[in-house]
Amino acid sequence: MKRLINLYVDICLLRAAPQDLPAATFLVNLTLFLNLLTGTIVIVGNFGSMVPALLAQSMDLALLALLLRLALNYQRRVGRFNQAISALFGCGVLINLVAMPVQLMIGDDPRVSPMGGLGVLLYVVLVIWGLVVVGHILRHTFQIRFGNGMLLSIGYFMLINWLVELFFSRSS
Repeated sequence: MKRLINLYVDICLLRAAPQDLPAATFLVNLTLFLNLLTGTIVIVGNFGSMVPALLAQSMDLALLALLLRLALNYQRRVGRFNQAISALFGCGVLINLVAMPVQLMIGDDPRVSPMGGLGVLLYVVLVIWGLVVVGHILRHTFQIRFGNGMLLSIGYFMLINWLVELFFSRSS
């Protein structure tokens, strides 16, 4: 298990690739569950309650898996799906775990918290790093240039944020 966690850390540090992971369905299911749990905890404050946060996180993970599967089907590379999706889900778990204490630094109002400004800056850096990690994984999955992987990463980020806003926005 330690070796597997180190492998996910190495992927997040761009020193390993998704193809270095085992292509195990169990790993996909484990990382899916852990990402659903940690991701929901990270975003629950934005939604005010657990149910919409859980639904938004579920939509994110389902859409990510669907789009990845469709793209790999189109390229006739379906055999890469388990490694790629477990890399995306597993690295997401690590990023979520780092985001949790950063959110505590931010607090309810970053202007009031003495560490709020630093927390906001760290959170922005973490979002950017998450996009870089996804771009790195997609680069290896689709055998494309890193810049193209980043464009896919940013495009997905914009799409899922728009969909979450569309379906889960809180009316004032």
